[in-house]
Amino acid sequence: MIRTLKLMLMSVLVFGSNAFAGFDSGFFSTGYTGGEGSVIAAVEIKDKGLFNLIVSIQFLRKPRESKIYKSDEYEQLIDRLLIESRGIALQKILEAKDLKLTDLAQLKNTIEAEISNKITELKNRYVPGKDVEVVFSLSNFFLMEPRKI
Repeated sequence: MIRTLKLMLMSVLVFGSNAFAGFDSGFFSTGYTGGEGSVIAAVEIKDKGLFNLIVSIQFLRKPRESKIYKSDEYEQLIDRLLIESRGIALQKILEAKDLKLTDLAQLKNTIEAEISNKITELKNRYVPGKDVEVVFSLSNFFLMEPRKI
């Protein structure tokens, strides 16, 4: 009996951590689940050559302030913004000509401003008459030198 109990306890300890690893307790949840998109585009840096510019955009799906954020309209707004923000970022990167390394900060600011304008436009369409805050971030913005494998 004691041996069986020890085996069961040992099994729970060994397999339990793996079995419940996928469950989210919500304690460490960031709210960014499913609200991320990335863009990779080639840019030419003056006197340096060709690089891949990687931009990741995150939208906060679960702000904690109000119940409006649990609505279907808000979810549709974030889904639409994910798609449109990637298009905006790609368009602004492709429009950039003869970049210097110092121009990357201005490019990042331009992308953020365009996304903010798109948020304002789409908020009125998806959640009219309500004060909705949309939080986003360009979480990755870096150059990577292409290499042959």
